[in-house]
Amino acid sequence: MSETSTARSVVTYAAVLARAAAYGIRAARTRAAVERLETRFKDRADSARYLSEAMTVLHVDEPTTSAYMEIATLSNAMAGNVGQIVSASDSLAASAQGLDSETKAQHGRMADANRTHNVQMADRGFIKRQ
Repeated sequence: MSETSTARSVVTYAAVLARAAAYGIRAARTRAAVERLETRFKDRADSARYLSEAMTVLHVDEPTTSAYMEIATLSNAMAGNVGQIVSASDSLAASAQGLDSETKAQHGRMADANRTHNVQMADRGFIKRQ
């Protein structure tokens, strides 16, 4: 194995924890963005429905009012689909939090032992794979 690939394969405990925490943060941000998208679709559906109803009162031609009502219907359907994505992002956030917790549980003991030990650690060059 070359030195560069060996260097890339070395993963520290801090890096593992940072990556696990980052997954949780990304999942929360994704959920928030998806919730904003759902709100936009609902707002657009309400607006299109209002315009369709207003144009009907003003005796605008049926194809135009129907097109606006169709936009409202499709926007509501999209909001429903996005709502399903919000539910899935909740699962993603829970999984990411579980990953973070599991990583801390599995590797936290090693980090504590490394911080509190009184044995001199070997030089990295000495334990490097050949």
